[in-house]
Amino acid sequence: MLDRLAKSITSRVSPRQLPSPVVIAITSPCGSTGKTTVAINIALELAAEKARVLLIDGDTNGPAVANHFLITEQPAGLAAALRIANQQRFDLDQLERLSFQFQKSTLRIMPGSQDLPSQAIDESAIAMLLDTARSGFEYTVIDLGCLNPSSESRQDFLTGSILSLADRTVLVCLADPIGIFRLLSAEASIKSLPSSIDLVMNRVRNSVIASARREIGITLQQLSSLEPKAFLPDDPVHIDQAVRTGIPATSLSRSGTFRQALTGFVRAELLGRKGQLDSRVAKLG
Repeated sequence: MLDRLAKSITSRVSPRQLPSPVVIAITSPCGSTGKTTVAINIALELAAEKARVLLIDGDTNGPAVANHFLITEQPAGLAAALRIANQQRFDLDQLERLSFQFQKSTLRIMPGSQDLPSQAIDESAIAMLLDTARSGFEYTVIDLGCLNPSSESRQDFLTGSILSLADRTVLVCLADPIGIFRLLSAEASIKSLPSSIDLVMNRVRNSVIASARREIGITLQQLSSLEPKAFLPDDPVHIDQAVRTGIPATSLSRSGTFRQALTGFVRAELLGRKGQLDSRVAKLG
């Protein structure tokens, strides 16, 4: 009798559906947009939601993730991971060996390197790296180089390959006239990306563009089909403190405008909490 009752109850309870693993590529149409700062804090916001997160520094022209954390002694990281994946023997044990855990969080970090493997990087090796990350983490956030589809360098091949394999792309654009011009110039390349694109306007300053959020929105409506998902304010008090101390902005005061807008973006767009206050906070900046 009790066995039948237990089976009846459990049959009505749906098994908990775990979210599908997501690879999020972070890139920009040009340099010096604050892309790495955005990538780091997206990863930390996701980890703050108790998700298992892997942050990969994939910008081999200027790897800076480890520097942001003031890490001097670090594992071999991405270069070694690609070398092993080229030999088709990369797995979670290798991933853990080539990355480090951030404090007591659910975030692991794979540092970058300017020394890519001497042999050509095969796209299957990149796919193996991402598939391995998907098997162990709910979110993989990759800080990439800039969009440069016409280049044939190994960095641009790596960036293009990861963008073609990612589930989502966060495009970080500098919120000033030069940044917007570069964004519009790269629109054809941006539209050719296969994954879902989230445009983030960074360092929004009314001192540069009066009523910046409104003016940027109008400009893009008139000249582009790209729509910003978030406006991240220029917040030097908190960001400069984070860079100086090696503490991510997500660990600083919640009153910081950058953190408030980024948290809203992560919750509304990346975690899919549509209809809540978070989306409005992200877009108001």
